[in-house]
Amino acid sequence: MRWAASMTISFRSLALLVPLAAGCTQIAPEDLEIPGPTSTVFDGLDAIAVGGDASGVLITPEGAELLATPEGALLRQPTWSRDGRRVASIDLGNAPRVRVFDVVEETSTSVDARRNYFFFSWSGDGSAIAALGPGPVGTTLDILRPDGTPLSAGSLDAGSFYLAWEPNGDDLLVHRDGELELVRDVADLATREPLGAPGQSFLAPAWVPGTRDALIVADREGDARLIRIDVDTASKRDLGPVAGSAGIVVSPDGSRALLAHGMSGPGPGAEIDIANPVQDSSAPTELIDLESGERTLVSALPTFWAEWSPDGERLALLHVSAEQGFEWVVWTDDVSEPLGSWLPSPVFFRDYVFFSWQFVESPRVRSPQSDAIVYAGIDEAGETGIYIHRVGDGAATRISDGDVAFWTPG
Repeated sequence: MRWAASMTISFRSLALLVPLAAGCTQIAPEDLEIPGPTSTVFDGLDAIAVGGDASGVLITPEGAELLATPEGALLRQPTWSRDGRRVASIDLGNAPRVRVFDVVEETSTSVDARRNYFFFSWSGDGSAIAALGPGPVGTTLDILRPDGTPLSAGSLDAGSFYLAWEPNGDDLLVHRDGELELVRDVADLATREPLGAPGQSFLAPAWVPGTRDALIVADREGDARLIRIDVDTASKRDLGPVAGSAGIVVSPDGSRALLAHGMSGPGPGAEIDIANPVQDSSAPTELIDLESGERTLVSALPTFWAEWSPDGERLALLHVSAEQGFEWVVWTDDVSEPLGSWLPSPVFFRDYVFFSWQFVESPRVRSPQSDAIVYAGIDEAGETGIYIHRVGDGAATRISDGDVAFWTPG
């Protein structure tokens, strides 16, 4: 895919800032059109949610419209429930409202929003929605019911706020202002169990499926370590060094984790000197066996987004391109298949790529069959659009207008 040579924003330069988000507060973007309603399956078809200037907010992989935006609605922050049955979104058509679409029942709800939410995350069991928005000290967490109404009057404030739901459950890990806490009852955010103060060398914790463990990074006087922590007993296991801020994504079977370092090191399994806190642009990306701690180098490049296939055999990785912009790479058994350079839409870059390690639970750019990638890019005329790049094809195909898109969960 090509883009206009006259573009004045350097996404290559912006991409190198992504690891710095570890210590940042999410800021609600202003005046953005981001999509809403989606579902797992419409008439047996894979569905893609689209935001921006598109005729439909739900389309097929061929670009056919499945669901139009409700009249007068301005939808953004579309977030699938884990089963793909519902989508929560913020509607800015009038006053901010939370709009939730249940595609199976073909119903929707729309309620006043407490604040202009810029992040949603469904609980593993679909019983609640964590909603982050601007607050008095930076970011505030509210918990919503599946219909978008507040679960309780309580909220939780922080300057820096990241979170992760227990897989298939409703316990919530929160990483705020460098401290880690467990919330067992999200209707009572005031009651939290402290799990230490690991610092801010990572964003969201990563749960290990089938266990009560999570992966975090503990920064001990400049010596950052990947830690596997039991959230019930607080017992910890050291899985080795981390260079700078880190992104973590655990495989579906809980056996391995992708670790994206924020600065370069001497190689997999080696001790890493973290004398300089400034992120290096040549950071390695590794796979770590969560039992043995053995490490496998996936890429000598930094990774800004990573998704596992449902069978845990393949990874979709986002790297900075050697040419310009970004490049999706499909990794399988030590073999990497680059899909070509592309320039992301400003909305996709600013609202999602920059906070990708927080979003790993929810948006999906890979197809349910893991045979294609969907993304919002900029074409040679400088216009944003939605593209699909199928693994094995030489080029991506433009399927719709829009500035952000995500596939159904798979």
